[in-house]
Amino acid sequence: MSEAEIRNDVVLACRGLAASGMGDMIGGHVSIRVPGEEAYWCNAFDRALAEITHDDVVKVAFDGTVLSPGRYVSVGLTFHSGIYQLRPDVNAIVHSHGHWITAQTAFGRPPQCWHNLATLFEDECAMSPDDTLEAIAPALGDKSTILIPWHGAITVSDTIARAAGLHHTLEYVARLDVTLTPTPATPMPEEMRTGMRDLIMKVGYLEETWQLIRRQGRRALAAEGVQLPDLATAS
Repeated sequence: MSEAEIRNDVVLACRGLAASGMGDMIGGHVSIRVPGEEAYWCNAFDRALAEITHDDVVKVAFDGTVLSPGRYVSVGLTFHSGIYQLRPDVNAIVHSHGHWITAQTAFGRPPQCWHNLATLFEDECAMSPDDTLEAIAPALGDKSTILIPWHGAITVSDTIARAAGLHHTLEYVARLDVTLTPTPATPMPEEMRTGMRDLIMKVGYLEETWQLIRRQGRRALAAEGVQLPDLATAS
């Protein structure tokens, strides 16, 4: 991927997730590792996800140095560096304070299985002991998702498609758990979950969700008359 393509994907992820209710406040970040460098591209701190444009995507070194002049980033970005250094398999990270995700974290546990999509997080969702930067990356381990108590969540993957797709799906799964937990409803029986995650991955659900996020991002940009460089070639 070229620099322009990476930056475009950060913008589309931010805008698309915001269109699903996860980006109307300051905070939250999307990052993509720079191939062959100890650095990543991410959104600047002084814009909500719903406001991010190509000019708001900055390059940051693993040591925290902002390599794009004139902009600043969240102090919370340290966990991106920590995850990238501990997990060479991870090339993209998404963090948000989505409404339902944040509500879920107050339970202090991963979401229960109220829908087949929740199987994506079974044995794949860690719980950070707190929201300190030092705790998050080690607590994630080899999983794809981590909940940060009374804060938000992080999803990671080898591609931005899967990291963003997981995050989009987590907000839905968390909404079901927060809504249904206080009711007499019962979670999906374990025998019905067998093989469900493999089937969801096989049909490319996360990749299709990423295309949905990209379409939502494009519509949001078009509504403001904003264009992205080389958008037609972005992955």
